[in-house]
Amino acid sequence: MKHIHYNYTARAIFTVMAFLLFSTQIKAQFTITESFKKSSIGSNIILGGQGTSSSHSNPFSAYLTSGNVDPVNQGWLRLTDATTNLAGYAYINTSFPSTLGVNIEFEYKSWRDINDNYNGADGFSVFLFDAKTSFQIGADGGSLGYAQKTGQTGLPGGYIGIGIDEYGNYGASTEGKTGGLSGSLIPNAVTLRGTAASGWKYLTSTGSMETNTGKNSSGSVDYNSTTTTQTRPDDATFYRKVKITIVPIGGTPAKYKITAFWTTTSTGNYTQLLTYTTTDPIPDNLKLGFSASTGGGVNYHEIRNLIITTPGGVSVQKSVDNTSQVLGGNLTYTVNVVNDTSSELTGLMLNDTIRDGKGNILPPEGFSLSSITFNNKGNIGNTAVGFTSGTPNTTGLTNPFQVQMNMAANSEASFTIIGKIGSTMPGGGIINNSVGIDPSATGITDTDQTNNYFNVSTTVLNPNLDLAIQKGVDNNGVARASGNTFTITVSNLSSIDKPDNQTVSVNDVIPTGLTVTNATGTGWTVAHIGNNYTFTRTDILKSMYAYPSITINVTPSTGYTTWTNNATLNYATDTNPANNSSSTVLKWYNYWYGTNSTDWNIPANWTANFVPNAGEDVEFATADNNGINGYGNGKGAAVNDLYLDNVDQNSSGGRIIGNLINASDKNLVITTGNQLIINGEVIDNNANKGTIVVKADSYNKATNGTLIFSDPTKNQNVAATVEFYNKAYYCDECGLYRKQWQYFGIPIQSSATFPVDGVAGNETVNQWAEVYNGDKWRTAPYTPDVQFTAFRGYEMTNDSHTLPTDVYSFPGTLYVGNATISLTKTANVNYSGANLIGNSYTAAIPIATALTTDITDKTVYLFNTGTRDQWRRLNGSQVNVSGIAGGQYLAVPFNLAGQTPGGSSTALPSMIPATHAFMLLADKNTTLNIDYSKLTKNQTITDASGNQIATRAVSADTNKASTQKDNTFKVSKLASLVMDVVSDNSADRVWIFSKSGTTYGFDSGWDGQKMGDESSAQLYVSASDNTKLQVATVPNFDSVSLGFIPTNDGTYTLEFAPSDELNNDKIYLNDLLTGKRLQIVNGGTYTFTATKGETVNRFSLSYTAGSTTFSSDESLIHITIGDGTIKITNTSNNDCSVFISDNKGYTIKHCEVQSNSEKIFSGIANGTYIVRLQNAIVNDMRRITLGN
Repeated sequence: MKHIHYNYTARAIFTVMAFLLFSTQIKAQFTITESFKKSSIGSNIILGGQGTSSSHSNPFSAYLTSGNVDPVNQGWLRLTDATTNLAGYAYINTSFPSTLGVNIEFEYKSWRDINDNYNGADGFSVFLFDAKTSFQIGADGGSLGYAQKTGQTGLPGGYIGIGIDEYGNYGASTEGKTGGLSGSLIPNAVTLRGTAASGWKYLTSTGSMETNTGKNSSGSVDYNSTTTTQTRPDDATFYRKVKITIVPIGGTPAKYKITAFWTTTSTGNYTQLLTYTTTDPIPDNLKLGFSASTGGGVNYHEIRNLIITTPGGVSVQKSVDNTSQVLGGNLTYTVNVVNDTSSELTGLMLNDTIRDGKGNILPPEGFSLSSITFNNKGNIGNTAVGFTSGTPNTTGLTNPFQVQMNMAANSEASFTIIGKIGSTMPGGGIINNSVGIDPSATGITDTDQTNNYFNVSTTVLNPNLDLAIQKGVDNNGVARASGNTFTITVSNLSSIDKPDNQTVSVNDVIPTGLTVTNATGTGWTVAHIGNNYTFTRTDILKSMYAYPSITINVTPSTGYTTWTNNATLNYATDTNPANNSSSTVLKWYNYWYGTNSTDWNIPANWTANFVPNAGEDVEFATADNNGINGYGNGKGAAVNDLYLDNVDQNSSGGRIIGNLINASDKNLVITTGNQLIINGEVIDNNANKGTIVVKADSYNKATNGTLIFSDPTKNQNVAATVEFYNKAYYCDECGLYRKQWQYFGIPIQSSATFPVDGVAGNETVNQWAEVYNGDKWRTAPYTPDVQFTAFRGYEMTNDSHTLPTDVYSFPGTLYVGNATISLTKTANVNYSGANLIGNSYTAAIPIATALTTDITDKTVYLFNTGTRDQWRRLNGSQVNVSGIAGGQYLAVPFNLAGQTPGGSSTALPSMIPATHAFMLLADKNTTLNIDYSKLTKNQTITDASGNQIATRAVSADTNKASTQKDNTFKVSKLASLVMDVVSDNSADRVWIFSKSGTTYGFDSGWDGQKMGDESSAQLYVSASDNTKLQVATVPNFDSVSLGFIPTNDGTYTLEFAPSDELNNDKIYLNDLLTGKRLQIVNGGTYTFTATKGETVNRFSLSYTAGSTTFSSDESLIHITIGDGTIKITNTSNNDCSVFISDNKGYTIKHCEVQSNSEKIFSGIANGTYIVRLQNAIVNDMRRITLGN
């Protein structure tokens, strides 16, 4: 059995990393709306049914009434006709998360135009089911499409089904259902049934609410009148709006409160019908549907104005009375504002704007406001500035309309806005009304802002004849071997009738690869030549209605992938040709199957024999979706994992997909060196089977795989297994310090343990604790942590005596979204302010663009892995090191990230790779913010000697723009000089850049501090404020002071790499100890001897562009030596500070020499001294010698 050890031995490390408070995750947000008023719906809404009805299709299917039963844009979703023995259903084939709960609202009508002697039947249900389950409607009749009955199963994957039960069978324990009320029938009731796993068991019911059988009463779920009605009852006669909430209420096991409400007037408040608390676990993602049935008793069952969103917070809804209207007609808008919190709100802002179809705000002549009325819904705590509840405001009305509201806890309020359309057609023939609310001033945290906006549209009828065509296809646009149906509808969108005896024709050329099996349309004459079909008719078409639809049945061929089918309308006197063509897309559902291999790019591995394009969904084949009743090739579940390949789509750096859907037992593998961007969401409800695996290279040759989510809000619970490679081990050939250490962050949100299985040796894992005084490496996890946590800084090693060739696998939930990390500076502790942070994303963090903090030292310090035996010189030759400890770092100022000095193959890193650790030096308690939208692909990180220090690496040119996710970064190259100092047992590097506007002192974001390591020679820039810099940016290369600290007495060599920008200039190295002066050239060297303890500021740089070594002011300051004296003569016009140091770097004299004056220092012993002259213009050091 493997053991993890924890090391408490102090090590010389002068920069390290810190605690972190990571940000609260953004919760799942969603809002789905569908009015069902129009002649078409999204292809994600699936309609179906069974039975026979003379007024509609055979077999029967739920349908839209717009344009046939009702005027265009004023329809309903009709689940059943008032015909015996029908069943109809509709479900939304779009999933939504259940993280925050679910809020559902819709209106319905249930009525009939015949006398059935049953007072209406059977009823309808609204249900939620597990999104990963393939849809199959439940039993018909009294089971209302949700529950089971004898011989028929219920809805697979069902979570809840609420039955609006007219006849009374749904709530009864008859016909094989699980549980129910006693008695054979419970009519006019609302009843809740539970999960499919429970047998769709009875949970609770209102019982019969009928108070006056045969009459329209407040307790009736359907419309009953003493005489049969021939038209749908209007809202004043019969109105029903239902609200269903599912709210998590905590507890162990987790509990969910399900509540149903309704209102029976369009302006009334909701009344609770039933409530139930369940411990049945809710699926991570849900889908919603409706189903209705008739038997011997009948009703039209109709739905409209569906809204699905999250409960809690604030929300707004809007409706309009006419979705089609003539010029000069009136429109009435209703705006409902909901405070679903337990807090009283003040300062809630509402903004309502009316625009035309082109986005222009309508002036009064385009739409004139008549009145705006506020309704507090009976709650005096609901107020609107400038309004009295129930009293219309008719003056001072403006578009946009803005108002400040106060709202009582858990309340609703509304506005009614009435106006009149102008006399000229609005742009696009449309009037759009949008409303939004802003809760920012109320002080609440609104976790879902997708329901803070709402928009409704009205088509303005053309006063001249305007026929329009609309084309759609069934089955959500997915091809199936059994065939598909195209539907074409011609509507009259004008305010006048299309006359009789005038020809209307529709032409449709069916694309190659589709075989037509039938083409028909009631009242249409059909003709065709090959696949070119023409449909004609000459009869009248009334204003705001549509001809019976044309249907074309086709069988798709498996030799093709996607078809775009376009239909055109021809009518000689049509005045608006813009709406005389319509197209739709049919395509094979393309599942990953892995026929022959794991290769993404092989068409034969996909069920439709093509590789998905950029942005398209990737879904794994399962027995359900790819079986004999599925939409694929019928071969069943995927047989191989899917491996990401090296393809660059849209210059993103890798592949781009829409949603990732995986209910199989196969994995999506994010391979090393490659990147995947997911624009949609991950739907994976069996992560313990098929999941996402992000790979690391066990031989440390390629980067970790990169995984980025474009919309973090949709991907807060993505499970994955992320690999991590550690190359730290016990190195037998590494001299005195043989134990290597690696600094890292875990690649998931949290982990109870470190995953040691699968890697030889025994691990030592510690956590950096900035707050601790002493050895800051503490046992991981360190109090108060009880588990390994995202963005914490850790170190590890392994007692294996060979380089590891295996990886660690972290299973867990990915951290997706922005992070806010606590930076601490604890008083009275060693290394105060040194904060170690791990990159816990599955992508790299760009240093210059993704990090925001208000600390003074805006520098990232990246740590080497291993010992310095592995260091290399600038020219690539091996440094022969013995007895040197590991753990060197590279300082990267934010503003220099990505710089590649000329003459060097080594760039300052532009990013922090996944799982890599970095340090910030905080000078106060504050935070570091990481912008997730800026993350990019992992790439090489190298240390101060050019040696790769990241365990994830491919070469990348940071001087070229990267367009990944629009996070373009272009490094503006600066003139630079890189200097290495090497010896037989040590190596170090300093980077110097030149940029106007910087200083010779420490500049935050431009300079990186040098942090000493006694076991290594140290070369650094000695700044004018005495800061030691590993990376320095100066105004120019003149008068730059360089410090050097040798480890031992001996010989050292400086190596130089100036950039191309300096080719025409001259830079000199001045050895202030020996007096030697050397012009620096690319590849040049300078060898010198050094003694431990000698002068620190030994070197300086001087610079000229062809003139003198000294600047004009420097040439006006003279140094004269005498017997024990040093005289400074300042003939310039500026005062000057003078510092005199001995050969060990200690300052012995310091004074100010005024302009045009002199100063004499006496009593100076013989020896070598360094004189520094400094003011706003001069920064010069000169070596002098007194005596021999």
